[in-house]
Amino acid sequence: MQDLAARRSVEAELARTLVRYERVLANVADGIYGLDAAGRVEFVNPAAARITGHPAARQRGLDQHELMHHTRPDGTPYAREDCPVWRALTTGRTVAADSEVFWRSDGTPVPVELIAVPTVEDGAVTGVVVSFRDLTERLAAARQAAELRRLEERAAAERALSDRLQQALLTPPPAPDHLQVAVRYRPATRGVQVGGDWYDAFLQPDGATVLVVGDVVGHDSTAAAAMGQLRGLLRTLAYDDDALPSATLRRAERTARGLGVSSLATAVLARIERHPDAPGAGRRVLRWSNAGHPPPLLLAPDGSSTVLATRPELMLGVDPDAPRTDHAADLPDEHTLLLLTDGLVERRGADLDQGTAELRAALRDLGGAPLDELCDTLLARLVPSDGADDVALVAVRAHPEAGPERLPPGAG
Repeated sequence: MQDLAARRSVEAELARTLVRYERVLANVADGIYGLDAAGRVEFVNPAAARITGHPAARQRGLDQHELMHHTRPDGTPYAREDCPVWRALTTGRTVAADSEVFWRSDGTPVPVELIAVPTVEDGAVTGVVVSFRDLTERLAAARQAAELRRLEERAAAERALSDRLQQALLTPPPAPDHLQVAVRYRPATRGVQVGGDWYDAFLQPDGATVLVVGDVVGHDSTAAAAMGQLRGLLRTLAYDDDALPSATLRRAERTARGLGVSSLATAVLARIERHPDAPGAGRRVLRWSNAGHPPPLLLAPDGSSTVLATRPELMLGVDPDAPRTDHAADLPDEHTLLLLTDGLVERRGADLDQGTAELRAALRDLGGAPLDELCDTLLARLVPSDGADDVALVAVRAHPEAGPERLPPGAG
């Protein structure tokens, strides 16, 4: 009786163990096969049937290699002796493989990694247990990560190229005797986009000061290259030509189209010259033309400011024959002229009017500040540390000019 009871206890424990094993096999995510010594299927867990699409009942007794492991990914036959599962059967050693393909019932491949563990009884290999994992999602994620790295590397290379181009074009400002000119360029720090913002400032042979600020549409190396071309065109055409700014803009636009520079851009071209009615009196006039760009701003010493807003006109690159208008304003002593790109006044969720109001508020206590301090403080107040757009700024402070009528009595 004791022997019978002991045997039944062992059998019950074995039954419970088998139930636990079956429960594990039924619920694991990996596919599991049991093959006999000839490579025929003896058992299949649900995950293996789901991954391969071959129902378990149809697989039992079939050669697993011939059923789903017969062909390599390139379509060439997969010899049985090269199969890692067959090597485990013939050598009695565990074999792992991380780049295999099983073929689904619909003829499509599924990438897998597998481990084949032989079963040995009395020193003889009686079969093999194959555990495998579907790598489809992992490989897709790896491809996506590789593509993201490629795009990041490409964007970084474009950014570096464009930054070098922009730095090469950021020439120092001129130093006329009656004006102080300061320039700033702040590249975007968020993301990997590159901008087409630019500025320029130079003296004409007659002593007039030419100022340009602009922004090419786009955020890539093409935009940066177009920016360099447009800047060069405007600089060349404006240098020794006393035409009005509107005429220079039209000429530059026609030239750009003729040379195949087809990018759209906004720009303000301005010239500061001595007042034509009193060339020696220390008075000066600002003339400008605006091609769809944020307007200049004139800051008085007391911190009050005037936006030099004009009727909107077409940006460059739309119609080379579009009418363009010139505007003029006096530039008094100790007043500061600001030309800027939209990165200084445009914010996500806010319109240009709101950004301009914030600009004027930020300038309220800077009317008498040294020009370099004004520029740096303004950028610190308005440009976020993670700014998503480039910013170009040209600031011009007018200083008294010693004309004949300004000499002290008895001098000369």
